[in-house]
Amino acid sequence: MGREFRSLFFDSYRNVPRLPKEDSTKSTLRSGPTQSSSQSSGLGSREETAGAFNRQMGGLKSLSRCPDELQLDAFVFKDFPVSVRGVILVSVEELPERFRSMFGFPLFNAVQSKCFQSVFNTNDNLVLAAPTGSGKTVVLELAICRLVHCFKDERFKVVYQAPTKSLCSERFRDWNRKFDKLGLQCAELTGDTDHASLRGIQHSHIIITTPEKWDSMTRKWKDHARLMQLVKLFLIDEVHILKEARGATLEAVVSRMKTIGSSVRFIALSATVPNSQDLAIWLGRDAANQQLPARREHFGEEFRPVQLQKFVYGYQSAGNDFAFDKLCGTRLPDVLSAHSCKKPVMIFCSTRNSSVATAKDLARLWTSTNPPARLWKGPSKHVEVHHVDLRSVAFHHAGLDPADRHTVETGFLQGDISIICCTSTLAVGVNLPCHLVIIKNTVGWQEGGCKEYSDLEMMQMLGRAGRPQFDDSATAVILTRKQRVDHYERLVSGTESIESCLHMNLIDHLNAEIGLGNVTSIDSAIRWLAGTFLFVRLRRNPAHYNLREGSNNQDHEDEMLRQICEKDIKLLEDTGLIASGDTLVKATPFGDAMARYYVRFETMKTLLSLREHARISEMLSAIAEAEEFREIRLKAGEKSLYKELNRAHGIRFPIKVDVALPAHKISLLIQSELGAVDFPDSEQFQKHKFSFQQDKVFVFSHINRLIRCVVDCQISSQDSLAVRNSLELARSFAARVWDNSPLQMKQIDQIGIVTVRKLAAAGIASIEMLESTEPHRIEMILSKNPPFGIKLLARLNEFPKLRVTTKMIGKNMKAGSPVQIKFKAEVAFMNEQPPSFFQRRPVYVCFLAETSDGRMVDFRRISASKLQAGHEVLLNAELNNASEYICCYAMCDDIAGTLRYAEVHHDLPASAFPFSRTGQIVDKEDRPQMNTSRPRSSDMATHRKRSLKEAEAFDGDDLVFDDFATAGLTTLSRYTAFNFPLTYSTARDSNWIQIDDSSTSISSPTRALNPPRTDSNKRQDDNVDHRDDESEQTRLENGKWACNHKCKDKTVCKHFCCRDGLDKPPKQSKKRHLSGQLTLPASITKKNEHEAYPIGQPASQRSPSQSGGSSLATEVTVQ
Repeated sequence: MGREFRSLFFDSYRNVPRLPKEDSTKSTLRSGPTQSSSQSSGLGSREETAGAFNRQMGGLKSLSRCPDELQLDAFVFKDFPVSVRGVILVSVEELPERFRSMFGFPLFNAVQSKCFQSVFNTNDNLVLAAPTGSGKTVVLELAICRLVHCFKDERFKVVYQAPTKSLCSERFRDWNRKFDKLGLQCAELTGDTDHASLRGIQHSHIIITTPEKWDSMTRKWKDHARLMQLVKLFLIDEVHILKEARGATLEAVVSRMKTIGSSVRFIALSATVPNSQDLAIWLGRDAANQQLPARREHFGEEFRPVQLQKFVYGYQSAGNDFAFDKLCGTRLPDVLSAHSCKKPVMIFCSTRNSSVATAKDLARLWTSTNPPARLWKGPSKHVEVHHVDLRSVAFHHAGLDPADRHTVETGFLQGDISIICCTSTLAVGVNLPCHLVIIKNTVGWQEGGCKEYSDLEMMQMLGRAGRPQFDDSATAVILTRKQRVDHYERLVSGTESIESCLHMNLIDHLNAEIGLGNVTSIDSAIRWLAGTFLFVRLRRNPAHYNLREGSNNQDHEDEMLRQICEKDIKLLEDTGLIASGDTLVKATPFGDAMARYYVRFETMKTLLSLREHARISEMLSAIAEAEEFREIRLKAGEKSLYKELNRAHGIRFPIKVDVALPAHKISLLIQSELGAVDFPDSEQFQKHKFSFQQDKVFVFSHINRLIRCVVDCQISSQDSLAVRNSLELARSFAARVWDNSPLQMKQIDQIGIVTVRKLAAAGIASIEMLESTEPHRIEMILSKNPPFGIKLLARLNEFPKLRVTTKMIGKNMKAGSPVQIKFKAEVAFMNEQPPSFFQRRPVYVCFLAETSDGRMVDFRRISASKLQAGHEVLLNAELNNASEYICCYAMCDDIAGTLRYAEVHHDLPASAFPFSRTGQIVDKEDRPQMNTSRPRSSDMATHRKRSLKEAEAFDGDDLVFDDFATAGLTTLSRYTAFNFPLTYSTARDSNWIQIDDSSTSISSPTRALNPPRTDSNKRQDDNVDHRDDESEQTRLENGKWACNHKCKDKTVCKHFCCRDGLDKPPKQSKKRHLSGQLTLPASITKKNEHEAYPIGQPASQRSPSQSGGSSLATEVTVQ
């Protein structure tokens, strides 16, 4: 062994190492056969960098530790250079001492060593293209060390971008531990980041994020200008995603950072691609030398730590993706026979069901085959799992029990399991290398359907092949359709060029740049476009983009860019998103909203098409048609499910035409969540339950920003009625319950849908009503033991309770001018301790002032922290005639059930309005509840009476609510409940629902109730007049019907029918007259107006919407 060591020693000195294959393998095995790369390397990368180093060193590290040899490794590394493939390896000793402990090895590998000079000793931008597993992440860590070394005590921030949240999470866990030694804090910024973590970004040095999230941040960079100026290093992982649809965002972000960050350094990592030079041209050498390309290092497949053999097999099939998946399953035995070598195998399947089915098929194959002929090793010991189908072949997917997932992962790492059938999620985040990877079908289940894997996903799955601790080679096999073979052969061979996708949604990004001020004219738009990767590729491969024809001269390129910019700017201007003068272009408030909320151009056109005084149903319709949901389809098998949901009582805006469009599905998904509609329990629908939940999660990940965009647009239009409706819808979306419904109580911790139903059936239909209820009554209703009621009421103290008071303080009646009213409005919390946070989110309060004819006077958004002592607003409003007045509203953002309002009246005679114009006065009946207060009562009889008269209750398991845009309809009495006719509107391109309401004056609604929806009794369009009649048919909690007796307290009454109820509904009173009579669920009763309002409040100030629960404010000042 001594001779072998000396031979290796001098070969290394001569830069011509001889690395015997057998000795290299043996030395690696001695270093720990079960040790993963994340444990052994210390490199902080997801690639197998430890194995790469050991293989390149040919076991030198292990041999130097043999007891019969001198410990010469430090001497060797210090005085004698070691080279691999002509690259002299750099010692960690070259780094300043404070950084050496970060790297748990003596030498950088060949890829890292080749980049060391450019990364650590210069500030130039760098593009590194190298195969998976070559240790590229260490290069990023060296760049961070360089920044720390140069800036010392100065403030700076590093941005690391990865294409997926899972990669970001992996990098965060690794770097948070590693860079803590240097006193650097890491923060993760993705779509899953909560507000508390978001605030931590201000104090963090390294921000780990996705392109989409950083794009959203930088679109508001003026709000974060100080943060942006601190960014000194921008790290881009997997930059080759530029060729995918998501790559347009990355391209726009990098181009933007080049503009707003004058001294930002860029380091980009890529898989092996043939046109990495184009990436270098795009990034430029540095901020001062953009005309020079960035430094570029390109490494071929020979630098893989484990050599990878790749095979692509194509099969002809005319069947759908599921049929083709079965065909691929039949080919697995042949593939395993040819390539497995009885070593660990990982088979990636398109769906969860496919992974389970494939595992079962292979288990049967293994059982039915004679032991000598078996294609893989059986389990070396019994694996304890809960799932009955986990046998000799394991499967792994996100739906598997966590304990079973951990058992499968551990068993595979330790060699107890030889083969795993899994989904693509296993390719990221879990370090399970294997000898053979098989991608069985190149489509995966994504967003409700089978779609082709992205190139990034394919490379991640292929990257699982190769175990540096055990093998010097690995195999990857792709099974695909015959027509896709060429594409995947180019991909695995590294000959697939990176192209830009920016042209696919260029108009969205151009609008964002105009809003940021980076583009102010056609010429500046041309300069911005010339700085993108799209322009670099346009010059190299114009045929790919179909954007130009002709020669390659400079004049033609400038003209081509000008035509592109002029076309998109014209579209933006025609839509009202920008305004252009003679030479300058500037974003309008609508364009700013589009950029701020990350809304697509086609969606913005739909939102801007909303009519004046748009109703909530119309806004919901527009949002359901958003381009952001284009991936959601209404599949034929789902139609019966959504038709069933459309009949549910909790659907406030049912589809009045055949449920046949994706927009119909999206609307029902939203409404089923807001109305707490139970998923149908019929067996035929259960197969759609998982996709139903997935689609709902996807929809709710977008709708909050879409409705925020609607709010901003309506504010810019000064349409106060539409602003009010959009704010109500925004509160509903954020709270995931209808704003003014009993479901608002779900916002309180430990109150679920079952609790809400019990409370509502007992007459407690809002948070305010719940707070006014005695603890012992709450415990009795919910069948809880003390002190449950006291604890629940204590939690209610944290719920934000607003009040708004108004006062007229002056008037201006100059001759020949309209009348000006001066008034004061004060907004404050009624909580003993004003809440700054609710459910771990900051509280913001919106204030809106309008005239009674729908003209907006003022809107502002105030942080709750500024309302600790109240907030006073002084305003002027112009009135057109003597009947007009002013309304002021206060509400919490994102919290349902918080709307309060007050009115300002005047006593001016009609003669004071010489320029009187008749405006459209919003009926007081349509106003939301004003500030009221109701003391908690201990009279149980009063509570029982309120339960029969006030409750906006439930019928069985379904919510029963109706349309709430009631303006313009004739009120039959103060006790009238309406069931509005719904008609199909042809105003929009798609079939949709609209409320048949000729009035366009909409205010915060009165809640009406839907009739039961059955096959024999469809939704009817007749208005139902529920007179003030004690004989209302009411269903009790036990399912029986309330009698017609008018006993004061039926809970202690001697009548059995009063206490226990009737088996059949009682006969209706003859006093009740109905036209087109409908029978409402008996648990839904009219409301007792005298119970719902403070004594002494004039009837003229009461509205039906107040019956949903009283407010908590103590004063309404109307002058």
